[in-house]
Amino acid sequence: MTPPRHRETLSVDLEASQDELSPAAREVVRASAPVAEVVASLLLALHPHATLYRVGGDLQRLLLDPPPRTDRLAQLRSLLFELAGRPEWRSRHLVTREVEDRAGRRLEALLPVAPQQYSSGARLVGPLATAALADQWGGDHAVATLSYDVFSLAGGAGTSDPATVDGEGVRLCDLFELPEPG
Repeated sequence: MTPPRHRETLSVDLEASQDELSPAAREVVRASAPVAEVVASLLLALHPHATLYRVGGDLQRLLLDPPPRTDRLAQLRSLLFELAGRPEWRSRHLVTREVEDRAGRRLEALLPVAPQQYSSGARLVGPLATAALADQWGGDHAVATLSYDVFSLAGGAGTSDPATVDGEGVRLCDLFELPEPG
């Protein structure tokens, strides 16, 4: 009996000249660091013969070589939605979604960054106390290459959550990169 192929996880520092991604690797999930380990475990369980690359720090790009088939991506999407519904992640306002941008189509599992900890770039920020404050915060931080959306996220820690002031959930500001003209 042939032993199963060793599952390989590589953390890649693209700034270091000796680290390179496989040309066939494709970003499958972008995840906040605290949830990236769980997502990496799911990826390895669903794709035991793939090599998993983890790129980044606070926000990690999880890439697979070979990339997953479409039906396996749907299975991962379902698992990420289930994960976001678990109390320990719901209380931290985990957002899972599928996005398509100039980098391609991927899944995301993101925890919001507190407004006072935001530094720059495309990020999910919050919670903010009201929709008006979230809109003002987004307007103040959107730049020529970024736009923003404000949305309410149901759940959280419930009525004891200080970010839930009117029972409508928490407000998050999604700063995202604008597509390049052309």
